[in-house]
Amino acid sequence: MIATRRYARRLVTGLLAASLWLGVGCASQPAAQSSGVVPAHPVSWGVFLPDDSSGSSALSVVTQMAGAPPRYLLQFAAIDDPVPFAKLGAAQAAGALPILTLEMWQPGAGVEQPAYALRRVTAGDFDAQLDRWARELAGWGQPVILRVNHEMNAPHYPWSVGVNGNTAKDSVAAWKHIRERFVIAKADRVSFMWCPDATSEGADDMVAAFPGVDSVEVLGLDGYNWGDGDGKSWRSPGDVFGQALDRLRGVDGEHDILIAETASAEGPVSGTDKADWIYGLFDFLATQERVRGLVWFQAVKERDWRFNSSPQAQEAFKQAVAKQSSG
Repeated sequence: MIATRRYARRLVTGLLAASLWLGVGCASQPAAQSSGVVPAHPVSWGVFLPDDSSGSSALSVVTQMAGAPPRYLLQFAAIDDPVPFAKLGAAQAAGALPILTLEMWQPGAGVEQPAYALRRVTAGDFDAQLDRWARELAGWGQPVILRVNHEMNAPHYPWSVGVNGNTAKDSVAAWKHIRERFVIAKADRVSFMWCPDATSEGADDMVAAFPGVDSVEVLGLDGYNWGDGDGKSWRSPGDVFGQALDRLRGVDGEHDILIAETASAEGPVSGTDKADWIYGLFDFLATQERVRGLVWFQAVKERDWRFNSSPQAQEAFKQAVAKQSSG
């Protein structure tokens, strides 16, 4: 079983490296007119596309707006859902590496769902569902990054530390139990992403909930610039991710990192502020050790997170992608 997970680790490392190489090979001109920072390394990009009727949620439209195809496609599924083979296959056909977020809850039922407390997961109460996912993904036989129990250090979900009686130790135990079900199923091409939230309030829980370098294949990190209002304030990319990336590298000095969810609200100067934030995001991440890529949350939800929320923001995203590709 140890050899199997070593294979998965080599696999995901190779896939991340390949995605960067593909990005370089698809360079477009001219390069972006951003902050003038020379990237220390290229940063590939990916996207989450919601299931809605918006044109900006179509892969072909997003690819055209960004000027290059995404290297990662983020998807979500609940534990009782069927495995989304059609979406996984579509990602693969588009040349993207699928990142599948598996959520152990009843969507829409709120955060307080004690039926999904982590101790129940570790006790094996959901093994039938987990084994189905593991068995079917093993049978599919294609590379996929599996993101489970994400943002465990923020009170967003039933699996979060501090919710439903969960502790950081419970989080570690549940993670290892879930992963073991996939090892037993010989799901060799499933790579596990451990993905905390970048919030400073959850810093201690982030460190305490880390399951160990031998229990992950790739690291993730989620963070957003919510802009001003609703008790939030405008934050630069460095403000959002800087300290959290340091903490992440502090607990794991080995694995590659993907920003698994990110986006920005529009600022007081519509278009301009968000465009500058996008330029700054790519430039900042390009200087961050082991950060290989980012996934943009292309949806209208709490904010209009889409990178095409204004013409200026869309152009900034396109130029930033081009700059990284030509770097």
